[in-house]
Amino acid sequence: MRYTTIIILSVICLLGFAVSCKKWVDPAPVNDPRINNPYCNDPDAVNYNWGYPGKPDNSVCYYPSDLFAGNYIYKDTTYQTQSELYLAADSMNITISKISSTQIGISGLCPSGQQLILTAGATYLATVDTTVGDSLTIYPGQFFCRNQDTVTGTFTRDKVDSTLIYVALYIRSDTGATTRTGRAIKK
Repeated sequence: MRYTTIIILSVICLLGFAVSCKKWVDPAPVNDPRINNPYCNDPDAVNYNWGYPGKPDNSVCYYPSDLFAGNYIYKDTTYQTQSELYLAADSMNITISKISSTQIGISGLCPSGQQLILTAGATYLATVDTTVGDSLTIYPGQFFCRNQDTVTGTFTRDKVDSTLIYVALYIRSDTGATTRTGRAIKK
């Protein structure tokens, strides 16, 4: 009796399951106005896939170097790196120009007119390129204003205020190490 009840219930469940299964039919497409949105489809861009779903349109892309390009008033303070002794404060006009989608050039930091080359990333951070030195060099970096000085550091664009860039430069020279920190404000 007990096995008969279990068998009958199992057969009813299997028949119910077999009857309830039918092939899936796709619903009719819906006209979604978001699908007409243009969005950037270049993974190197800062705004990659913003506005998806939509139509890929790389003319709406902006790149890391676009975040920094422009003319700025740079106000900085120079400290001796080890003792943090205040050395000087200065302000100057600098120009940040776009070299490629990820590289920028900064002029106006050196009286000689030498340009500092940085690589910008989609994270609003640009890092000074290392052009001098190799894995055996103690202080690699990039020549800064004169051949005895090498510089490393970063430029960070504020994510809220698009006119503000924070600067942190570390300069090694024959006279010692200095740190230059400051802010650049877009004109």
